[in-house]
Amino acid sequence: MIKPLALAISVAGALLSAQAQAYDYGQHANTTLEKLINDYPGRYRGTANFAGAADWMQSQMGTAYSISRQDFTWNNGSRASQNVVAFAAGTKPQYVVIGAHFDTYFGRPTLQGLDDNGSGASVLTEVTKNLGGLQLENGLQIVGFGAEEEGLRGSRAFVDSLSASQRTNMLAMINLDSLITGDMMYAHAGQNSTANPALASLREHTFQIAKELNIPLFTNPGLDPQYPQGTGCCSDGEAFEPLNIPILYVEATNWELGDLDGYTQTDNPKIPGGSTWHDPNEDNKTVLTDAFGQARIDQRLHDYSRLLSRLVLELTNADLMASTASGGAVARNMQDNLQRQHQAMVRLHDRRWLTLQAASREVGSFDGEIGVDGEYNPDSGFDSAPNPEARRLGLHALGDYQLTSSLNIGASLSYLNGRDKLEHRGKLDSDTWQAAAYALLNDGGPSWLAGDLSVGHTRFESRRNLVIQANGGPILLDQQLSGETNALALGARVLGGYDFDFSALKSGPFAGLDYSHYRIDKFHEKQNLRTALEYEEQSFDSLEASLGWRVRGAVTLPYGLSLLPYGDIAWVKELADGRLDDLQLSARADGQARTARLGSVDKSFGRAQIGSQLAITPELGVYAEVNSRLGHAEGSQTGYSLGVQWMF
Repeated sequence: MIKPLALAISVAGALLSAQAQAYDYGQHANTTLEKLINDYPGRYRGTANFAGAADWMQSQMGTAYSISRQDFTWNNGSRASQNVVAFAAGTKPQYVVIGAHFDTYFGRPTLQGLDDNGSGASVLTEVTKNLGGLQLENGLQIVGFGAEEEGLRGSRAFVDSLSASQRTNMLAMINLDSLITGDMMYAHAGQNSTANPALASLREHTFQIAKELNIPLFTNPGLDPQYPQGTGCCSDGEAFEPLNIPILYVEATNWELGDLDGYTQTDNPKIPGGSTWHDPNEDNKTVLTDAFGQARIDQRLHDYSRLLSRLVLELTNADLMASTASGGAVARNMQDNLQRQHQAMVRLHDRRWLTLQAASREVGSFDGEIGVDGEYNPDSGFDSAPNPEARRLGLHALGDYQLTSSLNIGASLSYLNGRDKLEHRGKLDSDTWQAAAYALLNDGGPSWLAGDLSVGHTRFESRRNLVIQANGGPILLDQQLSGETNALALGARVLGGYDFDFSALKSGPFAGLDYSHYRIDKFHEKQNLRTALEYEEQSFDSLEASLGWRVRGAVTLPYGLSLLPYGDIAWVKELADGRLDDLQLSARADGQARTARLGSVDKSFGRAQIGSQLAITPELGVYAEVNSRLGHAEGSQTGYSLGVQWMF
């Protein structure tokens, strides 16, 4: 019966920041190993050292799992031992099992068991900790087996305890045993793969990863007919073979020595007989470091931890879950970028209307301007991820015609080049063209009405860096993915108000409606990686109703300069989508659509800006402006703008 001991809440998150206690591959395993061999030699059933080793294994698995102990007996109940079992649920009922026995050969109290199987048990704890807290699609079951040395008792008891649904949902089993003494690193499929070659898929998956990571890995060459090529045996994985699932046996030995059966581990002359199994005089740190050096132990713990962490990351689809979240953040930035581009055009027209209201124009006159401006949004102005630091450089030209004494009509054309910084040094580049027609109705009196129609086209180029790291441990995945797409924006706006005259200042209420339709074309990333994403065309609408108060002035300065300060504050109510709440993205690994949650849209917030236009000459002017959101759940998104205008 499995007795619950502790339940740790899994901290779900695709991307977890490194902490001060960061460690490299193999370091956590080395910590586990040192205590197992030095404090708990002779860790077999019925001993205090076995109980201490079980407690140590549990503590080294981290806090992101539900951890329990499974007691079991055999020989008519006269013999008893225990498994240490950790579990992290996925979003699906399917799960993967990885296990290693941590007991030593029975009745040998001085046996350190560094190779068999302190090495496998220690790597097991590191893989467990390395993935702790990541969001999993397929669950992860970790088992430290007891009594392997007495006939695979722990693994058989574990399999016997499984329910029908647990057997059905088990996807694969990985077994780690004896990783140091052997000359070569091996990965084998189960014996069940001889009748069903499809069950060798896990072995092939492992070799693909080993090749990518440049880790030398071999498999049984099949020189002994009793052990078919590519298969392994003789450890806890055997108990799982009847379940007809892929099995992976991970070990270090040398299948080309002795009887060609893998039992001769090395031809190192400092290891008499070529193996260290079960021998207190050989399977210890003194002998193994003398024969191979500490570097062998460090290298094996490093390479096996790296290889198996990556393998389990992919088997649980934790990499695809993290990639979906990361890709969703990029898609959300595209949506946000389009809205910021629209606001840039809104502010361009607003400044033009202020200029027109501050000056008298003759009917039939045509005036215009060309200008260059830049905007910077520091990341401190974005209060919640994934809003980034951003910058924008713009060029514009506009001209308007005084049709009647109260009606001015015009058109504008603008180009915007932008870059948003994404997490882990990623970026989103944009090139945007916007064209608009606008009009202002004002006869010089206090009331005014304005509006515009606009269309915009944007070319997006994204580069996202997918970095997965948990618990301050090693970086499990670091990939760069890029893609391109186009976007279309259509807009219509109407704005009106009444300005009271306070001598040099005019101030009053205003209200408006601003409608925008956005469409982002189908997107796919170029790299041939399992984490590369694509999504279908996405579209959304925004309809903002605003009610606010503005102030504007005109100040004559010495040397023929004039200053037009302005500012406004408004309450904004989003009446439509605003943007998308979630997005379906498909990974190249399996083509399956997964949902990226983009966060709910804040539909009631404030918006404010303050700025000034300075006319240096009748033709040359500059402006400076600060704009920000107020009380918005996704941050202030503060922007600082500076521009130069040439008027004609």
